[in-house]
Amino acid sequence: MNIDAGTETYGLMGHPVGHSVSPALQNELIRRYGFNAAYLAWNTEDILAAVKGGAALGIRGFNVTVPHKQAVMPYLYAIDEDAEKIGAVNTLKLTEGGYVGYNTDMPGLIRAFEYDGVSFKGRCAVLIGAGGAAAAALAAILKCGAGRVLIVNRTIEKARMLAERYSQYYPDVSFETAGSGAEAVSLMRSTNEKWNAVQTTSLGMYPKTDAAAVEEDEFYEMIEDGVDIIFNPEKTLFMEKVERAGGRAYNGLKMLLFQGVRSFEIWHDVRVDDSHTEELLTIMRGALKR
Repeated sequence: MNIDAGTETYGLMGHPVGHSVSPALQNELIRRYGFNAAYLAWNTEDILAAVKGGAALGIRGFNVTVPHKQAVMPYLYAIDEDAEKIGAVNTLKLTEGGYVGYNTDMPGLIRAFEYDGVSFKGRCAVLIGAGGAAAAALAAILKCGAGRVLIVNRTIEKARMLAERYSQYYPDVSFETAGSGAEAVSLMRSTNEKWNAVQTTSLGMYPKTDAAAVEEDEFYEMIEDGVDIIFNPEKTLFMEKVERAGGRAYNGLKMLLFQGVRSFEIWHDVRVDDSHTEELLTIMRGALKR
């Protein structure tokens, strides 16, 4: 990579960012496509100063991670419709008017579903968690055509609020909520169908790998495909439980890859095809700090 006066700058802002694999992914994509660009990571606490400073310096694009995905929104020139619905932004692109915000977590997860052959069309889906990551995951599940969605969260009021927010966009979808695994099992049994699940909480993430948001074995017996957005460890307790009960399980590394790929596509007006996927996943695994 040659750095000169014409090099375009992109990067990640969040707090903390030392664990991120985004620089490894984005700089590899830059190398493969031959752009005169570089991608860095900035530990950022003052989001307003970062947005203003980035625009003043001509930084062409940002990824935005915790805790700024919602806090950045008031400071943007415009926000993509899907990001507005989700209520969070993770990608900024510099335009003449200022930064435009996008959410690539949702299309990244959809592309991960497609790559792994996980289908939600007309299916029953269970979403574990009701935080920011759950909002993007729910948007992906619904865009993929789920007909019934059960949101499981210990604070059931948060689950209900999330369901109510999305029911206005998807009036034909049946939304239900549960405050525990046992309650979820009772609701799921009434369908006599297999469910697909997406796990969006931080339970089971390294180093506390011996936890799962839902403990009940009966829950996992009804899961056909289970996707955990956690990618470290490579196999979470949630995934182990899905597989032990006879289902298929996937971690969140492909979602992380494809959301980053979508950011790259937005910034550079290109389409990254799936032929790069396995090599890029290997690079990302090598960049993970354990």
